[in-house]
Amino acid sequence: MTRARIALAAAALTLAAGATTVSAATAAPSAAAKCSAWKTITITGGRATYRECTRTVNGRKQVNGTFQLRDTKHDGKAVQAYARTDYNHWYGDKVTWEHFYGWSKESSPSPQLSSGWHGGDDFELTIELK
Repeated sequence: MTRARIALAAAALTLAAGATTVSAATAAPSAAAKCSAWKTITITGGRATYRECTRTVNGRKQVNGTFQLRDTKHDGKAVQAYARTDYNHWYGDKVTWEHFYGWSKESSPSPQLSSGWHGGDDFELTIELK
């Protein structure tokens, strides 16, 4: 993975973080988020730790995923993640947001990444090594 792609991922993270701040500031006071426990996905050469939070704002469901990637093998490959938010996960997805991320620095995990708040009731994270 080139430094330019990592920089693009960081820029997207900054943009998503800004959107999260705006959403949180305009959310109704009764929009308390419920978050899952932290979960881990492990593959040969990589790992992701994540959690999903949901809330309802003005009668609409919203979901936010927070995660961190780790490259665990010195092989010149990067852990790549596909993150998305959607409705009706089990009955035909309606994707509301999606993004690809990558991390190849073996000496440390990625910064904590966030999808930001989007319409939906499910956050999905898929990782692979490329």
